[in-house]
Amino acid sequence: MDIEPISGERVRIPPGRVRIRLNEDHKRAYRALYARYRTVIDGLPVLRDRDFNGRGVTVTQAQLDALNRAFASLGEAGKPRMTTAFAQQEQTKNRLFKKLQYLS
Repeated sequence: MDIEPISGERVRIPPGRVRIRLNEDHKRAYRALYARYRTVIDGLPVLRDRDFNGRGVTVTQAQLDALNRAFASLGEAGKPRMTTAFAQQEQTKNRLFKKLQYLS
């Protein structure tokens, strides 16, 4: 899933924020990220369904950068990685630990 980086335009109030516009492609990608329980850990903004209708959403610059990094990593996630069975078990264990840590 290739998604072009989101660009934001600065807003005057509140200072330090940018306004972005999200569409249905971004919604699918965000749901894929949310399914991995990575939103809080990676510093992504919490978005609602109404935020993906093309209207402007105000976020911080750090959240915008985190969102662009996360969308870029989705494109890389589809590529198979050459790892051993033990490394795959370790990744699975770490993933489970992070999910449980998020839920607790």
